[in-house]
Amino acid sequence: MDTINIRPGLVPYALAAAVVMTIGSTLLKQGWPNWALVCWALLLPIVLAAIFDRIEFDGHAIRHQGPLAFVLATLFRMHRELRVSDIEAITTEATRLTFATGDARISYHTRVSGAGVEIVVRSHRSSYARFIKALFQAAGPHKLDPRSFEIYQYFETGTALKESPVLKSDIDAMTAPLLRRIGNSLKLAGKLAQASSYFRIAYEKEPRDPKLLYEMSRFYHSSAQREDVRLLQRSDACLRLASRLAGNQPDLLERIGEAFFERLDFKRASECFRRALALDPARFRSNLGLAEIALRDGKLAHVAHFYNAAAGSKDLALARMAGREARYYERLMDDDGFLESELRRIRISNQVRWARRVASMTFFSAWLAGGIIGRFSPLVESFSWAMMATSGLIWGASIFATRLVRRRSA
Repeated sequence: MDTINIRPGLVPYALAAAVVMTIGSTLLKQGWPNWALVCWALLLPIVLAAIFDRIEFDGHAIRHQGPLAFVLATLFRMHRELRVSDIEAITTEATRLTFATGDARISYHTRVSGAGVEIVVRSHRSSYARFIKALFQAAGPHKLDPRSFEIYQYFETGTALKESPVLKSDIDAMTAPLLRRIGNSLKLAGKLAQASSYFRIAYEKEPRDPKLLYEMSRFYHSSAQREDVRLLQRSDACLRLASRLAGNQPDLLERIGEAFFERLDFKRASECFRRALALDPARFRSNLGLAEIALRDGKLAHVAHFYNAAAGSKDLALARMAGREARYYERLMDDDGFLESELRRIRISNQVRWARRVASMTFFSAWLAGGIIGRFSPLVESFSWAMMATSGLIWGASIFATRLVRRRSA
């Protein structure tokens, strides 16, 4: 296949440029113009890095190319290439901006990880649909979380969705599978009001289709805003009915179990995972789900058991990941010193994340104070610039600290 390119997000570069400009301005106000010029000179490499930054996928490997990737690989030995055979997990997060009409603008962040490499792809680029569909097809469904699996099946570009029928007579004439596909595509595009019509008519045609009920459950759950109790109850009812009707469909039982898990209904999630394993003992995601449930119950022996079971996967990357997790939790049980060191690392990791969050809030608060109050008080303006420079440095340092402390002990 041809190589597909996509540009990463520009937010990190914008923040880095803001920090550099703030520090330079602070140095200038303190009477150090030469150092301010040196600091501002860093803006050029930041702009060039943003221009030439890109992520490539050629069907065999996903690569982060550009000046930033080169610097990370050279200075910190952070390789930015991940072969498809080494991918261990693909997860997608959604950020939503809801409008008064009930529709929403949704952006997706897809995180691809494995072999110590993590690459993020964002949906604000036009090549996102083509890029991720090719990547997801090459990786396989067992590595996709529920939202990634939905995107793989149903995500369409805006041009394709504009051709969807809107007249009720046209929609009524469509088959239930086609209604499901268009409804899910509209949901992923944020056209929730229009998607609701397709799901409703599909349900009228096939009210006992477990796949449709599962997809309707996810639709109602994602559509519920401000804790809409009515939609949440409808979503839970659809999901429970789907679990009863799933029968001998281990793929669907697995996805339903993951939906229950997301809603913290661990009892029903466990039941679905065990039913899927009864049909196929080698189900990777079912064993993974049971391991996560056991971890929340503090049953480390059960966690290790289910990860060992998942290590029987035919996919080498998944088997390697599951085996690594099993050894990790077995060591936590057997080595008190290792347990203490890991607890200490987790505490430090939480503190670093907290410091990064506080630094971000301080930076923007100081920016607002300097821009509003600083116009009337030189003292406040000077203090604001100093706070912005300090918080910017802390924010940058916390990024590198996060990469260090999130690594488990050997």
